[in-house]
Amino acid sequence: MVMPRAVSFMKSTLFSLPFTWAVLVLPALPLIWELWQNERYFPELMYESGLLSVQLLVLALLITPLQVVLKPAAVAWPVVRFMVQRRRAVGVAAFGYGVLHTLFYVRQIGALDLIWLEALQGELLTGWLALFAMAVGAVTSNRWSQIKLGSRWKGVQRVAYGAALLTGLHWYWINQFLDELWVYVLPLAAAQLVRLALRRWRGRAAAAFAKEAA
Repeated sequence: MVMPRAVSFMKSTLFSLPFTWAVLVLPALPLIWELWQNERYFPELMYESGLLSVQLLVLALLITPLQVVLKPAAVAWPVVRFMVQRRRAVGVAAFGYGVLHTLFYVRQIGALDLIWLEALQGELLTGWLALFAMAVGAVTSNRWSQIKLGSRWKGVQRVAYGAALLTGLHWYWINQFLDELWVYVLPLAAAQLVRLALRRWRGRAAAAFAKEAA
């Protein structure tokens, strides 16, 4: 009796939303510590926090294509459902790491007038706009916003695609670690194209079936 209860407890814990949040927040703890200690090289910390933000944003955007592609596969569906249930948490965490990335930049520059002047440059303007877009998605990633916005909620959440595009442009214009950029851009672009193609094909198939049935 003890073993099944222990297994059940571990399973319920590992698959719980609080545990998901713990996993998402854990990498932020040493970064937050470094933010106040001011001992490490800030560009290095900016890279680490920015990379985590990009990874989580791409993961959040890959969930929907995986949902569409793997829906017919009964074996994979529990995994996809698990990811769908945690999509909001992943997106909000991406915004959180984006905020950390920005705070490291602000600490490095240290002067608001210089930050404002640099914000008008393309490579940094895209970064600020990406952060704003992620903020919109994060603030509305809750049940209350979903009820208040109604049918408009999904449209608001699609701002994440704009955030991804702006983030890619920001990374490209910064002109550092470009080889890594394509590691995230290409799978995301391919997944979105497959998702759109499958939806179009299924729509045509459904229309053809309805025509034959009539």
